[in-house]
Amino acid sequence: MTQAFSKKILVIDDEPCIRDSIVEFLTDFGFEILEAGDGITGLEYFEKYDPDLILCDLRMPGMDGLEILETVVVQKPETPVIIVSGAGNISDTIEALRLGAWDYITKPIQDMNVLCHAVEKAFERLDLINEKRRYQEDLEKANLELKASIETIENTQKRLIQSAKMAALGELVAGVAHEINTPIGVGVTAASYLDVRTREFMNHYESSELKRSELENYLHTVKEIANSILINMERAAELISSFKQVAADQSSEKRRVFNLKEYIHEILLSLRPRYKNTGHVLEVECDETIELNSFPGAFSQILNNLIMNSLVHGFRNMDNGIISMHITRENDNIVFVYKDNGAGMNREQKKKLFDPFYTTMRGKGGTGLGMSIVFNLVTQTLKGHIECQSAEGEGVCFTMTFPARTTEDF
Repeated sequence: MTQAFSKKILVIDDEPCIRDSIVEFLTDFGFEILEAGDGITGLEYFEKYDPDLILCDLRMPGMDGLEILETVVVQKPETPVIIVSGAGNISDTIEALRLGAWDYITKPIQDMNVLCHAVEKAFERLDLINEKRRYQEDLEKANLELKASIETIENTQKRLIQSAKMAALGELVAGVAHEINTPIGVGVTAASYLDVRTREFMNHYESSELKRSELENYLHTVKEIANSILINMERAAELISSFKQVAADQSSEKRRVFNLKEYIHEILLSLRPRYKNTGHVLEVECDETIELNSFPGAFSQILNNLIMNSLVHGFRNMDNGIISMHITRENDNIVFVYKDNGAGMNREQKKKLFDPFYTTMRGKGGTGLGMSIVFNLVTQTLKGHIECQSAEGEGVCFTMTFPARTTEDF
Protein backbone atom coordinates (compact mmCIF):
# COMPACT_ATOMS: atom_id res chain seq x y z
CA MET A 1 0.00 0.00 0.00
CA THR A 2 1.23 3.47 -0.86
CA GLN A 3 2.28 5.68 2.06
CA ALA A 4 -0.50 8.19 2.84
CA PHE A 5 0.41 10.37 5.82
CA SER A 6 -2.29 12.90 5.00
CA LYS A 7 -5.11 10.35 5.24
CA LYS A 8 -7.09 9.97 8.45
CA ILE A 9 -8.93 6.69 9.17
CA LEU A 10 -11.47 6.13 11.94
CA VAL A 11 -11.66 2.51 13.22
CA ILE A 12 -14.83 1.65 15.19
CA ASP A 13 -14.95 -1.83 16.72
CA ASP A 14 -15.90 -3.09 20.16
CA GLU A 15 -13.47 -6.04 20.01
CA PRO A 16 -10.05 -4.75 21.19
CA CYS A 17 -7.96 -7.46 19.56
CA ILE A 18 -9.49 -6.94 16.13
CA ARG A 19 -9.36 -3.17 16.50
CA ASP A 20 -5.72 -3.27 17.62
CA SER A 21 -4.65 -5.46 14.70
CA ILE A 22 -6.34 -3.13 12.20
CA VAL A 23 -4.85 -0.02 13.86
CA GLU A 24 -1.37 -1.52 13.95
CA PHE A 25 -1.52 -2.61 10.32
CA LEU A 26 -2.75 0.74 9.02
CA THR A 27 -0.35 2.73 11.20
CA ASP A 28 2.58 0.91 9.60
CA PHE A 29 1.49 2.37 6.26
CA GLY A 30 1.53 5.92 7.58
CA PHE A 31 -2.14 6.56 8.09
CA GLU A 32 -3.31 8.72 10.99
CA ILE A 33 -5.61 6.46 13.01
CA LEU A 34 -8.54 7.32 15.27
CA GLU A 35 -10.01 4.40 17.20
CA ALA A 36 -13.31 4.03 19.03
CA GLY A 37 -14.57 1.06 21.06
CA ASP A 38 -18.29 1.75 20.59
CA GLY A 39 -20.68 3.39 18.13
CA ILE A 40 -21.46 6.48 20.18
CA THR A 41 -17.78 7.37 20.61
CA GLY A 42 -17.15 6.57 16.97
CA LEU A 43 -19.91 8.96 15.85
CA GLU A 44 -18.51 11.69 18.11
CA TYR A 45 -15.05 11.24 16.53
CA PHE A 46 -16.59 11.37 13.05
CA GLU A 47 -18.31 14.69 13.78
CA LYS A 48 -15.27 16.14 15.55
CA TYR A 49 -12.32 14.97 13.41
CA ASP A 50 -13.90 14.48 9.94
CA PRO A 51 -11.95 11.33 8.96
CA ASP A 52 -11.17 10.47 5.33
CA LEU A 53 -12.38 6.86 5.75
CA ILE A 54 -14.30 4.82 8.34
CA LEU A 55 -13.85 1.14 9.16
CA CYS A 56 -16.91 0.15 11.18
CA ASP A 57 -18.10 -3.01 12.89
CA LEU A 58 -21.79 -3.85 12.53
CA ARG A 59 -22.65 -5.42 15.87
CA MET A 60 -21.81 -3.11 18.78
CA PRO A 61 -23.57 -2.24 22.05
CA GLY A 62 -25.39 1.09 22.34
CA MET A 63 -25.27 2.07 18.66
CA ASP A 64 -24.64 -0.43 15.88
CA GLY A 65 -22.85 0.07 12.59
CA LEU A 66 -26.05 0.58 10.55
CA GLU A 67 -27.03 3.61 12.67
CA ILE A 68 -23.54 5.08 12.25
CA LEU A 69 -23.71 4.44 8.49
CA GLU A 70 -27.09 6.18 8.17
CA THR A 71 -25.77 9.24 10.02
CA VAL A 72 -22.57 9.44 7.93
CA VAL A 73 -24.50 9.10 4.66
CA VAL A 74 -26.79 11.97 5.66
CA GLN A 75 -24.09 14.30 7.02
CA LYS A 76 -21.23 13.59 4.60
CA PRO A 77 -22.13 11.05 1.93
CA GLU A 78 -18.73 11.31 0.20
CA THR A 79 -16.97 9.73 3.25
CA PRO A 80 -16.05 6.10 2.44
CA VAL A 81 -17.45 3.58 4.96
CA ILE A 82 -16.11 0.01 4.91
CA ILE A 83 -18.12 -2.44 7.01
CA VAL A 84 -16.25 -5.04 9.10
CA SER A 85 -18.82 -7.81 9.47
CA GLY A 86 -18.89 -11.14 11.25
CA ALA A 87 -19.41 -14.21 9.07
CA GLY A 88 -22.92 -14.66 10.44
CA ASN A 89 -24.11 -11.11 9.61
CA ILE A 90 -24.60 -11.48 5.83
CA SER A 91 -28.12 -10.01 5.85
CA ASP A 92 -26.88 -7.00 7.84
CA THR A 93 -23.98 -6.61 5.43
CA ILE A 94 -26.36 -6.54 2.47
CA GLU A 95 -28.45 -3.92 4.27
CA ALA A 96 -25.32 -1.86 4.94
CA LEU A 97 -24.39 -1.92 1.25
CA ARG A 98 -27.94 -0.87 0.39
CA LEU A 99 -27.68 2.07 2.79
CA GLY A 100 -24.46 3.30 1.20
CA ALA A 101 -21.48 1.35 2.51
CA TRP A 102 -18.62 1.30 0.02
CA ASP A 103 -17.33 -2.19 0.78
CA TYR A 104 -17.31 -4.90 3.42
CA ILE A 105 -14.74 -7.20 5.05
CA THR A 106 -15.53 -10.41 6.87
CA LYS A 107 -13.97 -10.81 10.28
CA PRO A 108 -11.92 -12.22 11.75
CA ILE A 109 -9.57 -10.90 9.07
CA GLN A 110 -7.35 -13.81 8.09
CA ASP A 111 -5.39 -11.95 5.40
CA MET A 112 -4.57 -8.29 5.95
CA ASN A 113 -4.04 -7.92 2.20
CA VAL A 114 -7.84 -7.99 1.92
CA LEU A 115 -8.00 -4.93 4.21
CA CYS A 116 -5.17 -3.30 2.26
CA HIS A 117 -7.00 -3.85 -1.04
CA ALA A 118 -10.33 -2.53 0.31
CA VAL A 119 -8.74 0.65 1.71
CA GLU A 120 -6.74 1.28 -1.50
CA LYS A 121 -9.82 0.84 -3.69
CA ALA A 122 -11.90 3.11 -1.43
CA PHE A 123 -9.32 5.91 -1.66
CA GLU A 124 -8.96 5.43 -5.43
CA ARG A 125 -12.73 5.72 -5.76
CA LEU A 126 -12.73 8.77 -3.48
CA ASP A 127 -10.02 10.39 -5.61
CA LEU A 128 -12.10 9.77 -8.73
CA ILE A 129 -15.18 11.26 -7.06
CA ASN A 130 -13.22 14.33 -5.93
CA GLU A 131 -11.66 14.69 -9.37
CA LYS A 132 -15.09 14.42 -10.97
CA ARG A 133 -16.48 17.03 -8.57
CA ARG A 134 -13.59 19.39 -9.31
CA TYR A 135 -14.09 18.81 -13.01
CA GLN A 136 -17.82 19.55 -12.70
CA GLU A 137 -17.09 22.69 -10.69
CA ASP A 138 -14.53 23.82 -13.27
CA LEU A 139 -16.96 22.95 -16.04
CA GLU A 140 -19.78 24.88 -14.38
CA LYS A 141 -17.46 27.85 -13.89
CA ALA A 142 -16.33 27.63 -17.52
CA ASN A 143 -19.96 27.35 -18.63
CA LEU A 144 -20.88 30.46 -16.66
CA GLU A 145 -17.94 32.34 -18.14
CA LEU A 146 -18.83 31.07 -21.61
CA LYS A 147 -22.46 32.06 -21.14
CA ALA A 148 -21.40 35.53 -20.03
CA SER A 149 -19.06 35.78 -23.03
CA ILE A 150 -21.80 34.65 -25.40
CA GLU A 151 -24.22 37.19 -23.94
CA THR A 152 -21.59 39.91 -24.32
CA ILE A 153 -20.91 38.87 -27.92
CA GLU A 154 -24.64 38.70 -28.71
CA ASN A 155 -25.25 42.12 -27.18
CA THR A 156 -22.27 43.55 -29.03
CA GLN A 157 -23.43 41.96 -32.27
CA LYS A 158 -26.94 43.36 -31.78
CA ARG A 159 -25.49 46.83 -31.24
CA LEU A 160 -23.24 46.48 -34.28
CA ILE A 161 -26.13 45.25 -36.41
CA GLN A 162 -28.27 48.15 -35.22
CA SER A 163 -25.39 50.52 -35.96
CA ALA A 164 -25.04 48.98 -39.41
CA LYS A 165 -28.79 49.42 -40.00
CA MET A 166 -28.65 53.04 -38.88
CA ALA A 167 -25.54 53.66 -41.00
CA ALA A 168 -27.34 52.22 -44.04
CA LEU A 169 -30.34 54.38 -43.23
CA GLY A 170 -28.09 57.42 -42.92
CA GLU A 171 -26.57 56.71 -46.33
CA LEU A 172 -30.08 56.27 -47.70
CA VAL A 173 -31.08 59.66 -46.30
CA ALA A 174 -28.01 61.33 -47.81
CA GLY A 175 -28.53 59.69 -51.19
CA VAL A 176 -32.24 60.48 -51.37
CA ALA A 177 -31.64 64.06 -50.18
CA HIS A 178 -29.12 64.54 -52.97
CA GLU A 179 -31.50 62.95 -55.47
CA ILE A 180 -34.40 65.17 -54.39
CA ASN A 181 -32.28 68.30 -54.84
CA THR A 182 -32.36 67.88 -58.63
CA PRO A 183 -36.15 68.01 -59.23
CA ILE A 184 -36.60 70.62 -56.51
CA GLY A 185 -33.81 72.74 -58.02
CA VAL A 186 -35.42 72.49 -61.44
CA GLY A 187 -38.80 73.40 -59.93
CA VAL A 188 -37.37 76.43 -58.10
CA THR A 189 -35.58 77.64 -61.25
CA ALA A 190 -38.74 77.21 -63.32
CA ALA A 191 -40.88 78.99 -60.75
CA SER A 192 -38.36 81.85 -60.57
CA TYR A 193 -38.37 82.21 -64.37
CA LEU A 194 -42.17 82.12 -64.37
CA ASP A 195 -42.20 84.91 -61.79
CA VAL A 196 -39.97 87.10 -64.02
CA ARG A 197 -42.12 86.48 -67.11
CA THR A 198 -45.29 87.16 -65.11
CA ARG A 199 -43.94 90.53 -63.91
CA GLU A 200 -43.08 91.47 -67.51
CA PHE A 201 -46.53 90.39 -68.63
CA MET A 202 -48.21 92.44 -65.86
CA ASN A 203 -46.20 95.55 -66.84
CA HIS A 204 -47.35 95.28 -70.45
CA TYR A 205 -50.90 94.65 -69.34
CA GLU A 206 -51.01 97.62 -66.95
CA SER A 207 -49.52 99.95 -69.56
CA SER A 208 -52.16 98.89 -72.09
CA GLU A 209 -49.36 97.89 -74.45
CA LEU A 210 -50.14 94.18 -74.38
CA LYS A 211 -50.15 92.53 -77.80
CA ARG A 212 -51.89 89.34 -78.77
CA SER A 213 -48.58 87.72 -79.68
CA GLU A 214 -47.17 88.55 -76.22
CA LEU A 215 -50.23 87.01 -74.57
CA GLU A 216 -49.82 83.86 -76.64
CA ASN A 217 -46.09 83.68 -75.85
CA TYR A 218 -46.78 84.13 -72.15
CA LEU A 219 -49.45 81.42 -72.09
CA HIS A 220 -47.12 79.04 -73.95
CA THR A 221 -44.36 79.77 -71.45
CA VAL A 222 -46.71 79.22 -68.49
CA LYS A 223 -47.80 75.87 -69.92
CA GLU A 224 -44.22 74.65 -70.40
CA ILE A 225 -43.04 75.85 -67.00
CA ALA A 226 -46.09 74.46 -65.20
CA ASN A 227 -45.53 71.09 -66.89
CA SER A 228 -41.84 71.13 -65.90
CA ILE A 229 -42.67 72.02 -62.30
CA LEU A 230 -45.35 69.33 -62.13
CA ILE A 231 -43.06 66.63 -63.53
CA ASN A 232 -40.21 67.51 -61.16
CA MET A 233 -42.44 67.88 -58.10
CA GLU A 234 -44.06 64.52 -58.85
CA ARG A 235 -40.57 63.05 -59.11
CA ALA A 236 -39.62 64.57 -55.76
CA ALA A 237 -42.88 63.40 -54.18
CA GLU A 238 -42.28 59.86 -55.49
CA LEU A 239 -38.77 59.83 -54.05
CA ILE A 240 -39.98 61.17 -50.69
CA SER A 241 -42.85 58.66 -50.56
CA SER A 242 -40.56 55.74 -51.34
CA PHE A 243 -37.95 56.95 -48.89
CA LYS A 244 -40.52 57.43 -46.11
CA GLN A 245 -41.91 53.92 -46.56
CA VAL A 246 -38.53 52.19 -46.87
CA ALA A 247 -37.02 54.18 -43.97
CA ALA A 248 -40.05 53.45 -41.77
CA ASP A 249 -39.85 49.75 -42.60
CA GLN A 250 -36.10 49.58 -41.96
CA SER A 251 -36.49 51.06 -38.50
CA SER A 252 -39.53 48.92 -37.70
CA GLU A 253 -40.01 45.20 -37.22
CA LYS A 254 -43.76 45.19 -37.84
CA ARG A 255 -45.57 42.89 -40.23
CA ARG A 256 -47.95 44.23 -42.87
CA VAL A 257 -49.50 43.25 -46.20
CA PHE A 258 -47.72 44.67 -49.25
CA ASN A 259 -47.35 44.12 -52.98
CA LEU A 260 -43.89 42.66 -53.51
CA LYS A 261 -43.13 44.11 -56.93
CA GLU A 262 -44.28 47.61 -55.95
CA TYR A 263 -42.23 47.45 -52.78
CA ILE A 264 -39.11 46.28 -54.64
CA HIS A 265 -39.62 49.28 -56.95
CA GLU A 266 -39.70 51.60 -53.90
CA ILE A 267 -36.54 50.00 -52.52
CA LEU A 268 -34.70 50.36 -55.83
CA LEU A 269 -35.90 53.94 -56.14
CA SER A 270 -34.44 54.77 -52.73
CA LEU A 271 -31.18 53.01 -53.68
CA ARG A 272 -30.94 54.63 -57.13
CA PRO A 273 -28.47 57.34 -56.00
CA ARG A 274 -25.97 54.56 -55.26
CA TYR A 275 -25.77 53.34 -58.86
CA LYS A 276 -27.39 55.92 -61.17
CA ASN A 277 -24.03 57.38 -62.29
CA THR A 278 -22.61 53.94 -63.14
CA GLY A 279 -23.16 51.66 -66.11
CA HIS A 280 -24.68 48.97 -63.90
CA VAL A 281 -28.16 47.65 -64.71
CA LEU A 282 -30.80 46.27 -62.33
CA GLU A 283 -33.45 43.96 -63.74
CA VAL A 284 -36.54 42.74 -61.89
CA GLU A 285 -38.89 39.99 -62.99
CA CYS A 286 -41.76 39.59 -60.55
CA ASP A 287 -45.46 38.76 -60.86
CA GLU A 288 -47.44 41.94 -60.15
CA THR A 289 -50.08 39.95 -58.21
CA ILE A 290 -47.75 38.65 -55.48
CA GLU A 291 -48.83 40.09 -52.14
CA LEU A 292 -47.12 39.18 -48.90
CA ASN A 293 -48.16 39.30 -45.27
CA SER A 294 -44.64 39.66 -43.97
CA PHE A 295 -41.94 42.06 -42.79
CA PRO A 296 -41.13 44.68 -45.44
CA GLY A 297 -38.26 46.03 -43.36
CA ALA A 298 -36.53 42.66 -43.69
CA PHE A 299 -36.87 42.77 -47.49
CA SER A 300 -35.48 46.31 -47.55
CA GLN A 301 -32.42 45.31 -45.52
CA ILE A 302 -31.88 42.11 -47.52
CA LEU A 303 -31.97 43.90 -50.88
CA ASN A 304 -29.91 46.80 -49.58
CA ASN A 305 -27.15 44.45 -48.41
CA LEU A 306 -27.22 42.24 -51.51
CA ILE A 307 -27.16 45.18 -53.92
CA MET A 308 -24.43 47.03 -52.03
CA ASN A 309 -22.43 43.78 -51.87
CA SER A 310 -22.65 43.54 -55.66
CA LEU A 311 -21.77 47.20 -56.20
CA VAL A 312 -18.87 47.31 -53.72
CA HIS A 313 -17.41 43.80 -54.08
CA GLY A 314 -18.77 42.14 -57.21
CA PHE A 315 -18.45 45.14 -59.52
CA ARG A 316 -15.27 46.58 -57.97
CA ASN A 317 -13.38 46.53 -61.28
CA MET A 318 -16.40 46.53 -63.60
CA ASP A 319 -18.22 49.34 -65.40
CA ASN A 320 -21.23 47.44 -66.71
CA GLY A 321 -22.45 45.00 -64.10
CA ILE A 322 -25.86 43.35 -64.27
CA ILE A 323 -28.03 42.52 -61.27
CA SER A 324 -31.13 40.44 -61.93
CA MET A 325 -33.92 39.45 -59.58
CA HIS A 326 -36.41 36.71 -60.47
CA ILE A 327 -39.27 36.20 -58.03
CA THR A 328 -41.89 33.46 -58.35
CA ARG A 329 -44.56 31.96 -56.17
CA GLU A 330 -44.59 28.19 -55.64
CA ASN A 331 -47.67 27.14 -53.66
CA ASP A 332 -47.39 29.03 -50.35
CA ASN A 333 -43.73 29.89 -50.75
CA ILE A 334 -41.83 32.68 -52.48
CA VAL A 335 -38.67 31.79 -54.41
CA PHE A 336 -36.42 34.84 -54.76
CA VAL A 337 -33.37 34.40 -57.02
CA TYR A 338 -30.79 37.21 -56.92
CA LYS A 339 -27.88 37.13 -59.39
CA ASP A 340 -25.02 39.35 -60.43
CA ASN A 341 -22.31 38.84 -63.06
CA GLY A 342 -19.54 40.22 -60.89
CA ALA A 343 -16.23 38.89 -59.62
CA GLY A 344 -17.75 35.99 -57.69
CA MET A 345 -16.08 34.28 -54.73
CA ASN A 346 -13.43 31.64 -54.18
CA ARG A 347 -14.08 28.57 -52.05
CA GLU A 348 -12.76 30.13 -48.83
CA GLN A 349 -14.81 33.32 -49.25
CA LYS A 350 -17.95 31.33 -50.00
CA LYS A 351 -17.36 29.11 -46.94
CA LYS A 352 -17.19 32.14 -44.63
CA LEU A 353 -19.80 34.23 -46.46
CA PHE A 354 -22.42 34.22 -43.71
CA ASP A 355 -19.96 34.35 -40.78
CA PRO A 356 -20.38 37.48 -38.62
CA PHE A 357 -17.56 40.02 -38.99
CA TYR A 358 -16.02 38.27 -42.01
CA THR A 359 -15.04 40.80 -44.68
CA THR A 360 -12.51 41.05 -47.51
CA MET A 361 -12.38 44.83 -46.95
CA ARG A 362 -11.09 45.00 -43.38
CA GLY A 363 -9.83 48.51 -42.70
CA LYS A 364 -11.66 49.91 -45.74
CA GLY A 365 -15.05 50.46 -44.13
CA GLY A 366 -16.27 46.86 -44.27
CA THR A 367 -17.92 45.59 -41.08
CA GLY A 368 -18.42 41.98 -42.18
CA LEU A 369 -22.02 42.04 -40.96
CA GLY A 370 -23.94 42.52 -44.21
CA MET A 371 -24.34 38.90 -45.29
CA SER A 372 -24.70 37.73 -41.69
CA ILE A 373 -27.65 40.12 -41.38
CA VAL A 374 -29.09 38.77 -44.65
CA PHE A 375 -28.78 35.17 -43.40
CA ASN A 376 -30.46 35.97 -40.07
CA LEU A 377 -33.27 37.95 -41.71
CA VAL A 378 -34.04 35.16 -44.21
CA THR A 379 -33.81 32.26 -41.75
CA GLN A 380 -35.16 33.86 -38.57
CA THR A 381 -37.37 36.82 -39.50
CA LEU A 382 -38.80 35.38 -42.74
CA LYS A 383 -38.57 31.73 -41.55
CA GLY A 384 -36.97 30.62 -44.79
CA HIS A 385 -33.60 29.45 -46.06
CA ILE A 386 -30.90 30.85 -48.34
CA GLU A 387 -28.36 29.15 -50.60
CA CYS A 388 -25.42 30.65 -52.46
CA GLN A 389 -23.72 29.50 -55.64
CA SER A 390 -20.56 31.25 -56.76
CA ALA A 391 -17.16 30.78 -58.31
CA GLU A 392 -14.35 33.19 -59.10
CA GLY A 393 -15.18 35.23 -62.19
CA GLU A 394 -18.70 33.80 -62.45
CA GLY A 395 -20.72 36.15 -60.24
CA VAL A 396 -23.05 35.06 -57.45
CA CYS A 397 -26.51 33.54 -57.26
CA PHE A 398 -28.55 33.64 -54.05
CA THR A 399 -31.71 31.54 -53.88
CA MET A 400 -34.00 32.52 -51.01
CA THR A 401 -37.15 30.56 -50.22
CA PHE A 402 -39.64 31.72 -47.58
CA PRO A 403 -43.37 31.56 -46.83
CA ALA A 404 -45.64 34.19 -48.38
CA ARG A 405 -47.39 34.64 -45.07
CA THR A 406 -45.51 34.79 -41.78
CA THR A 407 -47.76 34.28 -38.78
CA GLU A 408 -47.45 34.82 -35.05
CA ASP A 409 -47.19 31.04 -34.69
CA PHE A 410 -43.72 30.98 -36.21
